[in-house]
Amino acid sequence: MRHVFVCTPIPIDITLGGCTVVVGDLHAALARAAQLFPDVRFGLIHDVERAATPPEVVEAVVAELERGAQAVVPVLPLTDTVKEVSPDGRILGTRDRAELRVMQSPLGAPIELLRQAADPRRPGVPLTTVDGHPHGLRIRTEIDVASVTL
Repeated sequence: MRHVFVCTPIPIDITLGGCTVVVGDLHAALARAAQLFPDVRFGLIHDVERAATPPEVVEAVVAELERGAQAVVPVLPLTDTVKEVSPDGRILGTRDRAELRVMQSPLGAPIELLRQAADPRRPGVPLTTVDGHPHGLRIRTEIDVASVTL
């Protein structure tokens, strides 16, 4: 039995999936949302490992959807230096990090787009970005836990 505790000013329903999002899990969640909220306009797909994502990030995703974006995801500027490396391990060059971002969650999209597609990140769907937050990192290690509890 899994126990989930959530503090939120709006009612939510949790539909459990697997360790990875697969089409069946997404369809189950969408079917449950349609039952509970027949007039729902948007869906948010959130990675449970990003449990410390602040509410203002979620609000920013929804605000962009309300302004007409087709799909929205929070991002952070990349601060590490990224090297292009050959198959034999030689450094070929350095990527310009000004063009790179770290993708976070939740990914938001109109519910109809989610019903039509297993993955709104697929080519052809314009993906709008909003500012992410350092606490939106994946929490996998004790160091990660410590970094979001500072």
